[in-house]
Amino acid sequence: MAKQVKKKLKNITYYTENNNYNYLLFITFAVFLMFFTTFKITGDDDVFWHLATGKYVVETLHVPSVDIFGYMSENDAWMPFEWGWDVLTYLVYSFSGYTGLSILRSVLLFAVFGIFIYIMRRFKVNYTFIFIYLFIFAFAIIDRLTPRPHLMSYLFFAFFILIITEYRYFDREHYKKLFLLPIIVLFWSNMHMGIIAGMFLLVIYFVSEVLMSYYQKINKPKDIRPLTKPELVRLFLIIVACFLIMLINPNGYETYIYAYSHTKMKLLETVNEWRSPFDKNYRTGMVVMLYWLFLFGGIFTLYYALKKKDFFPFLLYAGFAVYSVRAIRFTVDYIIVLFVFVVVSQYYWLSNIFSKKFREAIFNTPYLKIILALFFVYLIFPMKSNTLYLETLRYYRITGFGINSDFIPVQMFDFMKQNNIPDIGNRIYNHFGTGGYFVWSFPGKKNFIDSRNLNDSLFLKYSDILKKYPGFEKNLEDFGIDYAIYLAPDLVRGPEEMNTTIISYFCTSPNWKLIFWDDKSFLWVKNIPKFQDLIDKYEYKYFNQYTTAYRKDIIEKGLREDKETVIKEYNRKVQEEPNGVVLNTFRITYQNRLFNN
Repeated sequence: MAKQVKKKLKNITYYTENNNYNYLLFITFAVFLMFFTTFKITGDDDVFWHLATGKYVVETLHVPSVDIFGYMSENDAWMPFEWGWDVLTYLVYSFSGYTGLSILRSVLLFAVFGIFIYIMRRFKVNYTFIFIYLFIFAFAIIDRLTPRPHLMSYLFFAFFILIITEYRYFDREHYKKLFLLPIIVLFWSNMHMGIIAGMFLLVIYFVSEVLMSYYQKINKPKDIRPLTKPELVRLFLIIVACFLIMLINPNGYETYIYAYSHTKMKLLETVNEWRSPFDKNYRTGMVVMLYWLFLFGGIFTLYYALKKKDFFPFLLYAGFAVYSVRAIRFTVDYIIVLFVFVVVSQYYWLSNIFSKKFREAIFNTPYLKIILALFFVYLIFPMKSNTLYLETLRYYRITGFGINSDFIPVQMFDFMKQNNIPDIGNRIYNHFGTGGYFVWSFPGKKNFIDSRNLNDSLFLKYSDILKKYPGFEKNLEDFGIDYAIYLAPDLVRGPEEMNTTIISYFCTSPNWKLIFWDDKSFLWVKNIPKFQDLIDKYEYKYFNQYTTAYRKDIIEKGLREDKETVIKEYNRKVQEEPNGVVLNTFRITYQNRLFNN
């Protein structure tokens, strides 16, 4: 262990690197990252249909090519091109439940961060500088950390960058590491369509090698040996092999045609992550602002490329900057692919402005390292209590394992299981954000729609009913729908949704009966004989979210003509959801009239 040495450089105290403080940064950041990547599944229905798909593949040893989960889209084309992830997560869940999924997410992200630390140290970037940027990087990707298959793309992006930088900048003679690229492609092409961006990365890399080999005749690059013609041919053949290996999946080239067709669907216009990061509605969001930081910070890579006569960072920045402006979901891809070069180029820029002794005096000081380490530790406590997310960042996230039942209708689905409602009912009309959880919770039952975004036709049929467009009642009959569920976690904060959607119809039509509700969800059954026992036992005639907000006349009628039933409904809600927001609102307004003559 090198001893700390102090020297005087004018008025600056100069410190050599002390690994003890670097270890302190490693440990405290690792603890911070462990908490940062451990949070409950919230409002992400995709997680569940991925699990249901994995279960189907494991049990049948077959990857479907038509829809198996929806009765409205039964036998329509569906290619689960992320089936590898689905199988992996289902197996993890089978052994360790939702906790295992959370641990898997943390392991994958730890691997990404570890790879980046290794690469940046190969470029001799100072540890303090590295960890400051890793901290920013963590919050820049916060929106895309749910346990879904894109996490594999982030890991494979990191591996691609690792292999390329090792071969290009540090070890030209050991080309065998390039043979790992086709192996990664084999797994990647069966786990996530981020493989297309990965192949774009490889093409950019190959073009940069070709340009450098040509450019050396005019102006020889610094620090990088241009490849010889045989080496270029070998690299070309390896990349061709990667493209061919992409076709090793259950549906070959049709997989990519199918995936591309999905990006052209009109319904994606309603999905936030498919909107431009320059959309006026998202310009002030934390994640988008951090994307801008990395986007405009990427300009330093142009400076670096110019000074080093290195085409790769320049082409990488230009290519992925254009790629990322298409949709918010691609901004994280840009940040991950460019992260190392943004950090390295900015550190290189500082190196050219300040002397080595000045830089080391700033970044090697133990005081800065200690302050940074204490800051990482300090953040753990507001993360555990969720105040960092909910109050400081105004960002909805709950630390812990499992499902966040405030945003996923766990209570309603438990009620459905206890009363065998999917067995009694025939066809469900479900909210878009519950279809995956439905097929996962009730194996073998089919939903109306889910977040797989199968086709625009299905989404239009769903929307026509949801928005009560003319003819929606006939659609309910024609589609054979006999029970319905709706999820809206923000109803207590934005009750107007109940008036503008199918909720208002189901809550007031004599043809439908409400048998369960809580602050975020509703369950109605059709008023037909097979549901009569459930209706007699569980119907809410007067008291529910909708009547409390918009139809107090119904409650008033109940208090005048059927007070005993209103009291019964109130007491049931006290038992089911004693701290409910709607219940407390109702209690404040009506409690005296309920229990006083």
